[in-house]
Amino acid sequence: MINNSETRWQMLPPVLPDAWLVTRIGQFAAQLLWQRGIRTPVAVAAWLDPRDYAETSPFAFGVEMEWAVGRMVRAIASGETVAIWGDFDADGITSTAVLWEGLGRFLPGGRLLYYIPDRFRESHGISRQGLETLRGRCSLLITCDTGSTSGAELAMAAAMGIEVIVTDHHTLPMERPPVVAIINPRSLPGDHPFASLSGVAVAYTFLRALTEALQESPEPLAELLDLVAVGLVADLVQLVGETRYLAQRGLEVLRNKRRPGLRLLLDSCRKTGDRATDIGFGIAPRLNAISRIWGDVRQCVTLLTSWDEAECRQLVDAAEQANQLRKELQGELWQEVQRQIEGLDLTTTGVLVLASAQWPAGILGIVAGQAVQTYGRRHFC
Repeated sequence: MINNSETRWQMLPPVLPDAWLVTRIGQFAAQLLWQRGIRTPVAVAAWLDPRDYAETSPFAFGVEMEWAVGRMVRAIASGETVAIWGDFDADGITSTAVLWEGLGRFLPGGRLLYYIPDRFRESHGISRQGLETLRGRCSLLITCDTGSTSGAELAMAAAMGIEVIVTDHHTLPMERPPVVAIINPRSLPGDHPFASLSGVAVAYTFLRALTEALQESPEPLAELLDLVAVGLVADLVQLVGETRYLAQRGLEVLRNKRRPGLRLLLDSCRKTGDRATDIGFGIAPRLNAISRIWGDVRQCVTLLTSWDEAECRQLVDAAEQANQLRKELQGELWQEVQRQIEGLDLTTTGVLVLASAQWPAGILGIVAGQAVQTYGRRHFC
C-alpha cells in the first residue's frame, strides 16, 4: 500500500538552511525558519530575541498617521475633550484600555472619556445611539478596533461637529469615510511589518507616534505592552514582524504581573503569564465572557487599568462567574445543535443551517466554530 503522506513529502524540494543557522538553533528549527524566509543572521536574531528587533517607525503608516497625530496634538494644546470608542471583545477592550491610559497622560482633568457599545443592544461598530450619548460631550473621537466600515455613522458624527480618527484593523471600505484620518494596516502591503497588527497594536502604534511628536519620553509606553500582548494573542492575528515583537515584549511585562487586574485574572485561571497560551486559554476567555453573557463590558477597562486591589478582585470574580456561565451555556447549546444535526443527511448537506429563538446570541459564534470543526462544513448559521 502506498503511503500518500510519505509520497507527498518526498515530492517536496529539500530545505537546506545554511550551516551557521543549524549550528545556532539546531536542524529542525533551522528548517522551519528557512521555510518561512527567515534566513539572514539579522532576521534570525530578531525572531529569537525582541531585543535584537529594530522597531518600525510608527509614521511608516504614512500620511494618515501624520494627520491623526497632528489633530490630536491640536486637541491636547487647545484643551478639547476627546472620547475613545472601543469594541467589546478582548482586542477592543485592551485597545480602549491602552488609549485610556496612554492618552490620559496628555488629557487630564476629565478631558478624556470612553464609550464601548453594548453587545446585545448595539452590536459591533459605531452606533447612532452611542453618538447621541457623546453629542456635546466631545469634539474629537478616536476609535480603536472598529469604525472602518461605519460610513453612515461617521457622517452622522461629522454632522454633529465631532471629528473622528479611526484606528482599526478590519476590512477597509470602498470609499474613504469622512474622517480626519484612518489608520488601518489593511492599507499596507502584505509584507509590511505592520500588516498583521490587531486593534490594540494599532492603538499602541498611534500612541508611539503621538509621544514622538510631543517629544515626550517613550518609557511609559512600555508599561502598556502587557495589555498589547493580551489583545494580540486573543485576536489570533499572525505573529510576524512588528506583531511578534510586540507580543514578545508584552509577555515579558505580563510575566511581572504589575497590574492588579491581570495578576488576579492569572491567579483565577491558575496561569503564570509567561506564555501566549496563558492569554489564549486564561485571560482572553474571561474578558470575552463578560460581553457574551452580560453585553456591557465597560467595567473590563476598569479591571485592566485600576490600581485598587479590592476593586479588581471584585471585577475578576465577576469575570470568572461570567466565564463559568458561558461554559455551561455553550455545553447546553452544543448538545442542542448536535441533536438537530442528527436529523440531517450529512452525505447530501453541504451547508448546515440551524436555528432556535431560545439560543443565546453571545454564545452562537463559539458553537458555530465547534460545528465547523466537528462536521467539516465551511459555513454554519
